[in-house]
Amino acid sequence: MVNFLLPITFFSKTYSYSVAEPMAMVSFPFMIIVILIQLYRFPNRIKNLIPTPKAFFLAAFVWFFQLLAMFLSYRKTGETLVTWGLLHSPITLAGWTLAVYIAWAVIQVTVITEKDEKQFIKAGIIGLLFYLIFALFPQVFLTLHLNIFNDYVNLLAKFFEERWKSMPGYDFYSNGSYSATQLRVNGFEPEASYLANLLSVTYIPILIGITVTGQKIWLKINSTKLQIIFNVSITFIVLLILIFAKTTTGILAAIVAYFIWMSWSRGFLRKSILWIALVGMILLIVGYLKISVIHSMLNQFLFAKQGTDNRWGGTIGLALTFLSHPILGVGTGFTSYFTIENFPISASQNFEFQHVYSQTGFPILSEFLGWLSTFGMIIVIPALMLLGRLIARSFLIENKLNGSTTEVVDRSWSRSLHISFISMIILVLFSSIFIIRIYLWPYLLMFFFYRKHIMRLEEELKQ
Repeated sequence: MVNFLLPITFFSKTYSYSVAEPMAMVSFPFMIIVILIQLYRFPNRIKNLIPTPKAFFLAAFVWFFQLLAMFLSYRKTGETLVTWGLLHSPITLAGWTLAVYIAWAVIQVTVITEKDEKQFIKAGIIGLLFYLIFALFPQVFLTLHLNIFNDYVNLLAKFFEERWKSMPGYDFYSNGSYSATQLRVNGFEPEASYLANLLSVTYIPILIGITVTGQKIWLKINSTKLQIIFNVSITFIVLLILIFAKTTTGILAAIVAYFIWMSWSRGFLRKSILWIALVGMILLIVGYLKISVIHSMLNQFLFAKQGTDNRWGGTIGLALTFLSHPILGVGTGFTSYFTIENFPISASQNFEFQHVYSQTGFPILSEFLGWLSTFGMIIVIPALMLLGRLIARSFLIENKLNGSTTEVVDRSWSRSLHISFISMIILVLFSSIFIIRIYLWPYLLMFFFYRKHIMRLEEELKQ
């Protein structure tokens, strides 16, 4: 069952706006079914599904202060279209809480051994290859104004594409799909930036880990050199897809990921990555100066980006919301109201703000400030401390293995996942400058997967 966990998360379409997003995706019932099947096959694993007293305390801690923040915010806002209300906000928080538990639970009952870990990672990469071939490559053709796959892309989008609510003058999907309308690659995500998050945070760290450590995960490729070439090729293709997404998030994430990859690499791989980077930089400069399509794309999404009023205005609004509610935050579902209240007037003179955001609610466009504004320092600081502790445990295990002669642990595999975990954290922190829905299934699964791996190694090193 571990083979299907990551691939199913590519199907991100939601089927209801009444509950938290993870609960409205096909992954939710699938995860439940996997847990039930695993418990039927291995009844003794039911003990793995009982959270520790510390986990219960942390959940109660978050819920207490969030309910308090919601109540205080509701006293000021009352019922309004730009908040989720005093009833729907706790329902959404409950959905997120349940998603965290289900993601933790499904990893607890499926990923037990090193073999399970390797199956999980290999299946994820195989799923990525299918996603690239059947969903992303056809969209790349559309971005190049080649309409050979237009009907195919629109058909897939009809069934699998997650979409925002549309209105006259504001429809990302009017030509049948996001990709056909915007001429950008988005996979099944609602926008290109969300695809950039999915690839850069979930899959590029995995690929960095297995290429740097030379993992042999493909049984039908006997040569170690060919294994490395194949995995490196996949990594480069994913980085190029981030460029074709034509989004600032994707372009910058590709650059950051490339530097992370280079920093972990050694020997011939590092030299190769460095030379490719230098050649790529020269070609990019020439392309920018000589090729109008490249010139326009880099200006539009990087060097001279237009239409950023809502982004910088929303960032200022979030910052002021946090500064005015630094301890408790404003609570789940109430960030939009205070962002609009603190939104700079000079940035509000645009169609999107006046006819969409100010009427239906302002989205969080800077995730880290969104966390601070929603949950306050009383929750965010302890959460960061717990994350820092997990990172420290990963480094401690890596140091122990470097000075150990134990054969119980595959040190190369351990290093691969250590590199992947640290790379993921760096890319999450980078992506949090922009937008990343960290509560969705692929991110939750990967976090608990790495956490389970660290805990498994700690237990094995005690033996």
